[in-house]
Amino acid sequence: MSKKYGHLVKPLLVRMGPEGLYPNMRVWMDSKDLEGLNCVFSYGFLKEAGTICHPMKTDEAVVHPYDEALVFAGIDTKDVIRLGAEVSIEIGEKPEEYVFNQPTVVVIPKGTPHGPIKVRNLEMPIVHYLVGLGPEYKATTVPKKERSNEGKYAHLIKPFKSSTGVLSSYRVMPGFIDERGVMYPTKYVGPGNADQLVWIYGQDLENIDLNISWGFYSQCGIWHKMPGGGAHVHPVDEALIFVGLIPDNLYYLGAMVEFDLGEEAERHMISEPAAVIAPRGVVHCPEITWWVDRPYGFIVLCLGKEHETHWLPKLPF
Repeated sequence: MSKKYGHLVKPLLVRMGPEGLYPNMRVWMDSKDLEGLNCVFSYGFLKEAGTICHPMKTDEAVVHPYDEALVFAGIDTKDVIRLGAEVSIEIGEKPEEYVFNQPTVVVIPKGTPHGPIKVRNLEMPIVHYLVGLGPEYKATTVPKKERSNEGKYAHLIKPFKSSTGVLSSYRVMPGFIDERGVMYPTKYVGPGNADQLVWIYGQDLENIDLNISWGFYSQCGIWHKMPGGGAHVHPVDEALIFVGLIPDNLYYLGAMVEFDLGEEAERHMISEPAAVIAPRGVVHCPEITWWVDRPYGFIVLCLGKEHETHWLPKLPF
């Protein structure tokens, strides 16, 4: 029997992205794949030093008619802020090259020429995901002009760490967030929640309508210790994205997670990479991890500058 909210649970689609953008298969989805969520989402790995992408041609840059966030994160499950690579990106009509070796979010305002991305050195494969704030992928290419070292776009290179200003209230929870901006489990969350997590908000992303996370998960149990089991709603749309950490197998998650949707707490079981769409006002959670064979990744993709949350005092049944 079909479920009322079954359409909100989407297996991640693995395919080639737009021509000339990336050399390998990736997760690639847009609004039509995400129940109308106003974004483009892609997830994959950069696996070799010397990789050039976004675009693959070095004499061109791409331009989008929407804001975009390009995310680079590590897969060392012992240290969420270890990237394990050196990456560069060119930004601007007169391209400026920026180099980083820590988890980073590059914010690309609409209309800004950017690319290519180059993997300069690599200790291990890294995660690269992107969020484009438009319903479908659109881009034009422009030829490169003479390079510049003006530093005009340096403010767009953001260390991928938690927004401690927004999350300052968590400072009263000892051990929850450290001076590096890494969030850890405490008695205030359940055992199934993240081992380590970073979460950056719009105020640290040039005030675009986005907040995003990256975390590692390896334990069983409920995610939130609350009377309502963590059931809550948001005033904006959100996707909760479960991903694997094996660079050569985008179809593998390595865990089974129960995810409840709606006031009825309709149960959905997730055992493969998937996105759960939580439209504004739709009750979602509790989340309970049933088993884990291998640590996996989880991304919150929320289409608002902040992550305003209204927790239910108890389950609604």
